[in-house]
Amino acid sequence: MLRQRVLAALLGLPMLFLLLWCNWYVRQHFSIGSDDLFLLLIVLIIVSISGWEVSQIVRHRFAQAAPWNGVYAALIVPFIIHAIRPNIAGQIVPSVSGFGLLIDSVGATTAVMLLFLGVWSDVERRGREGILENLFVVPAGFYLGITSSFLLLLGETHFHEMAAVYLFIIVFALDTAAYFGGKYIGGARIAPAISPNKTWSGSIIGFLGACLFSVLFLLLPGVPGIAARIGDVIPWWGLLLVGGGAGIAGQIGDLVESAFKRWGGVKDSGQALPGHGGFLDRFDSFFLAAPVGYLLMLIFLLGH
Repeated sequence: MLRQRVLAALLGLPMLFLLLWCNWYVRQHFSIGSDDLFLLLIVLIIVSISGWEVSQIVRHRFAQAAPWNGVYAALIVPFIIHAIRPNIAGQIVPSVSGFGLLIDSVGATTAVMLLFLGVWSDVERRGREGILENLFVVPAGFYLGITSSFLLLLGETHFHEMAAVYLFIIVFALDTAAYFGGKYIGGARIAPAISPNKTWSGSIIGFLGACLFSVLFLLLPGVPGIAARIGDVIPWWGLLLVGGGAGIAGQIGDLVESAFKRWGGVKDSGQALPGHGGFLDRFDSFFLAAPVGYLLMLIFLLGH
């Protein structure tokens, strides 16, 4: 189990950071760099696979549920947010090129149409059951799309790609510290009816890990093409606040996903990531940590 988790991390993390580097490189050297297309690609990969897993979990309760509606619902909001990303002042401004707007328009329109047709087909063929299953699938898909889209908003801050790196490191530190804390210390469980393996010791150590790795960003040097260092804008106590807030939100997101899996009668959301399960299992903390981390960072950015 541990070997599989380490192997998945060794393969997955370099791919993630390579995509972030590609976004930085294109932003520096090409006219479409402001589109943040690689950042959009990261979000689309996460929500697409997670949306598919949502549909599969619902199919454990409703065997004839459409397998793709979760994907369609999850894709709509990221395309819209990418097209009209708010700046730091909170104003909605066009910030993508014509090519980027074309991608967003085609993507959002296609996702809306396919979702409408999928839900219509479900309701027409199965009536009340078709309505009921989509009352689970569609909101879950929107939850994935809305929360993940905050990664795009992080790319609009002074820190650009480094804000995304910062968030992912906080989340990975949270999950890793909580895993080892719960495994080697154990103790009382937080919510045994929802997630039998989650303990208070793991939760506390995960929280401390998120805070620690957040503060360590004070030590990182500047990066060419990045307007500001995180440590120059957010003081140490602010980094503790952001790391702690994201750490708490991430654990709530973990429990939300565990409750959903328990409702669906599955242990793991999928098998895409050996040792972790599916994308929902890997990014469950990210989905709530992203909006909370962004909003807490915004407190300091608005005065900068």
